Amino acid sequence: MKKLVLSALTCLSLVGFSQENDSWRLGVQWGFQGNRSEFSGGMPDANARFHQNKFDAGALNFTARYDLNKHWMGTFGLGFNTFGFQYALAENYSLYRPKNRFSGIKSEFSALDIPLMIFYKFDPNCKNAKWLVGAGFSQNFVGAQTINKNFQVANDGSTNSNYLNSISSTNGGAYTMLRFAIAREKIFKRGNILNASFIFNAGFRQLAKSTVNYTVDGQNYNHEFTTNGNFAGFRLTYFFRPLKTNSSVKNTKTVKS
Repeated sequence: MKKLVLSALTCLSLVGFSQENDSWRLGVQWGFQGNRSEFSGGMPDANARFHQNKFDAGALNFTARYDLNKHWMGTFGLGFNTFGFQYALAENYSLYRPKNRFSGIKSEFSALDIPLMIFYKFDPNCKNAKWLVGAGFSQNFVGAQTINKNFQVANDGSTNSNYLNSISSTNGGAYTMLRFAIAREKIFKRGNILNASFIFNAGFRQLAKSTVNYTVDGQNYNHEFTTNGNFAGFRLTYFFRPLKTNSSVKNTKTVKS
């Protein structure tokens, strides 16, 4: 019976601690995602050796967080996000060196990422961890750029043939995207927070396009792919202890008086 009472009191104290109103925090966010691109033109039939892969992208953001009350909060970020195109041709390989199975090229672009989201926070458990769901939008700013890639057959140069190459480009400008998140976070005793989230991003219009050419068994192939910036990814965010707010300052003065 005593153990049950102690457990209940511990839970109540932790829940009470986790209820924060009118508080600001600053944080650092790091993550990765798989950027998707879709076939949009060129030859519809591809060789069996050809692979059009998700682009392995990364992100780094500085984040501000405002907790309105126990259940609602908003976040604002400023950082960089990458996207692009990734192609490969399957090759004969040695079982002793499986990494040589593919010959690939990768074209990478970067964007200034400014996400703004609103989250609903569920009640925390006894370990002061809780689930969150969020939705909002992200404003991306991209510069105009063109990247030519050719598969490297040696360290001192590239092929003169059309074995595998691509031309990828962005028009530049501002792009608005929808963003959704499912997160899990833990608040520590000192008030800092570790947040892990899965995010889903959906763009409204073409962000970049790419044309890939390759030759297999004497046959030339060409395909075109485009991306709107759609991706699913993971983010890990560390929030520092809350900043002092006007309400906390008023409460301090009241206690002193």
